[in-house]
Amino acid sequence: MHGIRPFLIGAVLWVVGCSGGAGSHDAGAPDDSGSTGDGPNGVVDAGGPAPSNDRCASAIPISLVTMHSNISATTIGASADLAAPCGAAGTPDVFFKFTLTRRELVYADTFGATSSTALFFASSCTTARTGATTPNDAVCSTGACGTGQSQVTALLDPGTHYLVLAGQGAATIHFQHAEVGTGTVAYLARGSSAPTGTTSGFGGLYSCEAGGSENAYWWQTCPGDAGGTFVGSTCTGTDFDTILSLQLPGSETTMCDDDSCSVQSAVSANIPVGAGLYVLAVDGFSQAKHGNYTLTASRP
Repeated sequence: MHGIRPFLIGAVLWVVGCSGGAGSHDAGAPDDSGSTGDGPNGVVDAGGPAPSNDRCASAIPISLVTMHSNISATTIGASADLAAPCGAAGTPDVFFKFTLTRRELVYADTFGATSSTALFFASSCTTARTGATTPNDAVCSTGACGTGQSQVTALLDPGTHYLVLAGQGAATIHFQHAEVGTGTVAYLARGSSAPTGTTSGFGGLYSCEAGGSENAYWWQTCPGDAGGTFVGSTCTGTDFDTILSLQLPGSETTMCDDDSCSVQSAVSANIPVGAGLYVLAVDGFSQAKHGNYTLTASRP
């Protein structure tokens, strides 16, 4: 077994054997039109002029150039257009949109807001998402992590999607996204676990220069979580040449490992304090590399 050497290439941190960005938007600010935001249902927050993204037709685009964005938003002066499936009808709302070119996990929260919020995904301007996209997700959220704020996560296919904020005030939306490839996507439980799986066919995740098919594992954390060390390995119970990738969107980092233990992989990382999204993928070194694996993992 050769030693492990971590090094940073752009936003990708490799941990290999010898063989082998943050954006921000000032979104949802009031416009200069003096509009009262009088909605079709007559529900108005009269605290100020309507935000520019009061209506879905004027939804503010979220850039996906970086893995995370902090988006300033306000519902002051907004009308109530699309009822949150998990919230109270008639609550003022504002709209954001983003367009995926590949299947990804998309995460957002409003932790730190001073008033209660509802946050939810919509598949169109008139249809809020209500069904689960993957186990343990949340397509609509209020009162997340024991707070009055929201935390949503969804597995979404390529195309245009909407994120809607409902509430009675201002909030910063912490938005994160991570690619997952074409294989299965599963939730990774807290503590130690050893999930098994099989990869086959062609892959779609190339963040670590891997060419094979992949399966992905994800989890999210809460504001009060203390963080700690994450370790993942395919060093036992695996019958093909693997590459592991760990995406940490909140820090714009992807950690990659190839050949830490023969042709198998092991990756470790410090998970920071607080809320966020994390995605680990078991990938093959090339298109010909796929098969059965055991993922030995430990997460805080």
